[in-house]
Amino acid sequence: MARSRVPAASAGVVSLLFGALLFVPVIVLGAAIGWPASLDEPATVIMPLILDQQVAVQFGYLVYLAYSVLFFPAIALIGRVLGDSPTTRLATVFAAISTLARSIGILRWLTVLPALAVAYAAEPTAAIAIAFDAINSYGGGIGELLGVSAFGALAIALTSVSIARSGTLPKWLAAFGFVAAAALMLPWLELLGIDLGAILSISVTVVQLWFFAMGFALMSLARRDRVARLAETDSPAQQTTAQQNMVQLDKTAAMES
Repeated sequence: MARSRVPAASAGVVSLLFGALLFVPVIVLGAAIGWPASLDEPATVIMPLILDQQVAVQFGYLVYLAYSVLFFPAIALIGRVLGDSPTTRLATVFAAISTLARSIGILRWLTVLPALAVAYAAEPTAAIAIAFDAINSYGGGIGELLGVSAFGALAIALTSVSIARSGTLPKWLAAFGFVAAAALMLPWLELLGIDLGAILSISVTVVQLWFFAMGFALMSLARRDRVARLAETDSPAQQTTAQQNMVQLDKTAAMES
């Protein structure tokens, strides 16, 4: 596979940003409505919280939406660095589908659910509560089960296959990616009646750690590329120094692999 002209540093920055951005909604929504545990609360409990914390809910979910949208360019840029291939292209397609499904799921918290909460405050009826729970469950199925879990796992798994094949990044990132992809599939076990509890939070943490590791590995690759470019343009003495630096960086990369 031929390496892309996309700088590894750009992919590294986006990967690190994706890894870090989730902390914002976790902190904001966690303090406001007890998110993500509140996703399983009944409508009669969560609707008053939405009204009491309107600003925090809107801000938190807007950042969560931005985080979810960032999944697509993160996977796409990693694929471009690894090199164009059917595997990286398919990973990018799954990342796009994942992003769309995530966005649909999140938008329920910015549109219809707050409107139902306002209607329920004005006239608390069982019909509104039932509608809230139904829309919340349906949106959660699209966003979490399909977007985050299924298609997100496929995108990360295929990216890990490309890492293993390309030799561009450390091999352990591929193994870590397979673990992260498997962790993302855990929510499907709850459809079988298995209560995973806190394990679901751990699965998300594994994915974020993978993106952090990916980001740092890509930044290291960008530094090696920069040294290589300098070696091509510098004087003989400078080339010797650059080559020595490259050897040292390659040794470090080999140890990491």
